[in-house]
Amino acid sequence: MRKVFISGLSVLLLSTTVLAEDLKTILDRVVSLEKEGNYPKALDELGWARKEIEKKNSEMIGTLLPDSLAGFTGGKVETNGALGFNTVEREYAGENMKVKVSITSGGPGGNNQAMGGLAALGQMAAMFGQQAGQDVFRVDGMTASLNTEGSTPDLTVFLTGGSILKFELTKGTDTATLKKMAETIGVSKIDSKIKGVS
Repeated sequence: MRKVFISGLSVLLLSTTVLAEDLKTILDRVVSLEKEGNYPKALDELGWARKEIEKKNSEMIGTLLPDSLAGFTGGKVETNGALGFNTVEREYAGENMKVKVSITSGGPGGNNQAMGGLAALGQMAAMFGQQAGQDVFRVDGMTASLNTEGSTPDLTVFLTGGSILKFELTKGTDTATLKKMAETIGVSKIDSKIKGVS
């Protein structure tokens, strides 16, 4: 049992060391292993490089949520990833109100396309299936849907790159604040950065 624990601890420490490595070091190792013909190890190292880049991408997306927005103060930026989708969120607090702002995007490869498909479906539903308690409009030329039904009103902006920007009232009832936030956050800039356009 002790050997298993020590072995597991060694793997964990090695994993932590690799995660802390410089990206260039990992990529140099990929090139070296590829030249040696050790393709399985090169692919393994390439996987570590991808994890490092994904982490940097999440951090970059987090910077798109400003410290203050429409008179509200932002809390800690949180990042969650599951099933190849990435969500970065930040809660903003104002006088008797709280709004959670999130950006959900697909990961690299097929998940990015899957996320784009989900966003396109949501956009079509918003445009053609407008219901009571729903207001559809555009922000920076992108379709947005304000839903006032239910206990937590929300405003969703469908970005052209397939990502989704969402504003949810977690405390308070003033839905005009959601529109103001969406109009001042810089939707086009967020869309461009997530798509990789400078």
